[in-house]
Amino acid sequence: MHLRAILQIVVAISLLLSYAKIEARQSLSKVEDLELERQLKLINKPAIKTIKRKYGEIYDCVDFYKQPAFDHPLLKNHNFHPEMKPTLPNLQGDDTSSNINKPFNIGLKGGGCPTETIPIKRITKDDLIRQRLLSHIRGADESPDGDDIESSILDRNNSIATVQIPYNSTNKITGAGAIISLHNPQNLSGHQFSAGRIKVQNGIESIQVGWIVNPYVYGDTHTRLYTYLKTEKLACFNTRCPGFIHINTAIPLDGDLPGSTYGGPIYDVPMYIARDISNGNWWFKFGPNYTSVGFWPSKIFTKLNEFATSVEYGGIVYSPPGVPEPSMGGGYFPVGDLKKDGYFKNSTYLTDKNETKSLDDIEVKLYANSPNLYRVTDYPNSGVESGNLVLYGGPGEHI
Repeated sequence: MHLRAILQIVVAISLLLSYAKIEARQSLSKVEDLELERQLKLINKPAIKTIKRKYGEIYDCVDFYKQPAFDHPLLKNHNFHPEMKPTLPNLQGDDTSSNINKPFNIGLKGGGCPTETIPIKRITKDDLIRQRLLSHIRGADESPDGDDIESSILDRNNSIATVQIPYNSTNKITGAGAIISLHNPQNLSGHQFSAGRIKVQNGIESIQVGWIVNPYVYGDTHTRLYTYLKTEKLACFNTRCPGFIHINTAIPLDGDLPGSTYGGPIYDVPMYIARDISNGNWWFKFGPNYTSVGFWPSKIFTKLNEFATSVEYGGIVYSPPGVPEPSMGGGYFPVGDLKKDGYFKNSTYLTDKNETKSLDDIEVKLYANSPNLYRVTDYPNSGVESGNLVLYGGPGEHI
């Protein structure tokens, strides 16, 4: 098909989605509208305080004990509390001396939420309508409704460019982290997304942390902090299904992040997933001081309740069949320049002996399943400042 014709089709689909969303809101019956209101009351927990962010989204400060995690049937009789602290080894790999990265603050204004509450992004009626609309467009036979759509998108038909600690049943990995550069790919819409992530996995179960641009989930193209959970029974972003126990009063999941500019300025931030030595819970650590954001309890897993057997560092994108794939990372193939490339500096992992190891210390695999669109490179012993350096990215498909 001629490229101009393809462009016209893509534009038409985009306009149709925008128009259909407006129509869907206007054509809701009273029964449907009441049902959406009922769902919102179940999803959005009572707020002790609300905080509005610069893009207009609202974060509710929810009582720690009423957060969505405790809707999980295995967490009903828990003994967790808001002052919990993990027992972890000293995480190495932080870098505050770089002269190319620019500081930023993801924290909520005014110091965040009150003590013993946690911030959760409020779900709106438009969020539910968008989810409902896109599930109808995909068709009942293609994908189930709700968060299952998210899991099907994230688990299939993806393009990835990653450095991997390959699966081995004898691997006993208790954590992984790096300093991740942040980006804001612009050519995304509808069901597409683009992300940079660290992923730990054992069998079907996995945890991811990183940045993402995801219009389907958020209704915009802002760069946001994200986590993703997959167990044998659950799969979802952030707190959209029960599992992640949030403890930090100021750092929100879904929080907006800055995007680096090709050639500078550059934004980056340390992120780490680490297993608690004392009880096996998996903690998410964020920022220069490795601040605890929250954790995934070991009891919700059947595989990751022990160790991870593989790890990935790199980029992932998704686009529906027939729609040009978006850019990844900084939007260009890596050239070995930290002012231009998507990167993971000081890429490390934790052993079952709680030792921090560089990726230099283990045999890794480079994997890019669409090498004409996206690429990844690994630079062992790249220097004292950068440690093991993973570079990734690509332009995707340009019309």
